[in-house]
Amino acid sequence: MNSSDEDKITILSWIYFSTLSLSLIGSCSVVVVSIIKRRHLNEQAKPLLQLALADFLASLVLMITAVINLPHEIWSLSVEMCNFGLPLSLAFYCISFLLVIIYACESAHAFQGWREKTVQEAFETQLSLRRRRFCLIYVIAWLVPIIGYFVYICTVHYMEATLKPAQMPTVTTITRSRFCNSCILFLHLTNDSCITVDKEHAEFIQILPLSGVLVVIIVCTVVYCKLESSYRRYENTTMITMTQRNQGGIWSSARYMILVIIFCWAPALLLICLSFVQPRINNLFPLYVTQALSVSRQGFLNSIVYAWRRRNFRDAVLGERLPLMAYSTRAFFDQSLSEPS
Repeated sequence: MNSSDEDKITILSWIYFSTLSLSLIGSCSVVVVSIIKRRHLNEQAKPLLQLALADFLASLVLMITAVINLPHEIWSLSVEMCNFGLPLSLAFYCISFLLVIIYACESAHAFQGWREKTVQEAFETQLSLRRRRFCLIYVIAWLVPIIGYFVYICTVHYMEATLKPAQMPTVTTITRSRFCNSCILFLHLTNDSCITVDKEHAEFIQILPLSGVLVVIIVCTVVYCKLESSYRRYENTTMITMTQRNQGGIWSSARYMILVIIFCWAPALLLICLSFVQPRINNLFPLYVTQALSVSRQGFLNSIVYAWRRRNFRDAVLGERLPLMAYSTRAFFDQSLSEPS
């Protein structure tokens, strides 16, 4: 970035604010509907509520950090909020990643478990096992990133990023101070003249989303590919009725879940990789704009792919069917993949 850094930061902040608004609306709609219609949604409300809540909190925290970038005269407060806010938003995104993995594993377990047993036996066994495992699995998914966040903020050593010359500050100094104190996700990775934390914690912030996104993509791809293989094996048997078949197979639905992660985080991962290869890179503003447009849409896209795009979710919300677990012995995870949109 150059002498127009302040204008670029303002542009990025407004991009984050506008696109994060969509994510807040999308994820909040799923949270509200899951609570209001919990009698009709029954078991499926639990995983959807957890995922939507994680996306909502991540979007909310990231939006707050974007708002404090807008021109004002409380930079000292902004720096403090930024130091705590950005890692917190990443913690909530990590929770979302874990919930996506859990969703994929639950889908595989539901589908494969139902097909290996009689319908009634599978229904009772699956429901019992899921109820026993539910609290522990989701508590761990929330606690691990939150504990990691508190460990981070308790051990991090914040450095002074604001330039403080002995003489009266010039316009260049003020602009530079504005840039170093800005609160944009991964903004300072490729410019080490604005180091705000010690090297170890800065590298941790780089490695965390990089490893998290790669793990989500790999695990979900493997799980859904195996699930597709199992579906094809049973497709022509009487275990799957004509009403249960999806013309495109399970992968036609699962691929959107994987594509959301790739679309939202590919620009951010590129920035992280560039920071490892070359710490000082200029003229990356278009990439930061792309990152702002992609990362901030995760909550909105997840609400579409995991909830509103699913016919069984819409029918339950609109009251067009009986409670899902009452009218069918098929698990929601099974339905959400094998039932056409």
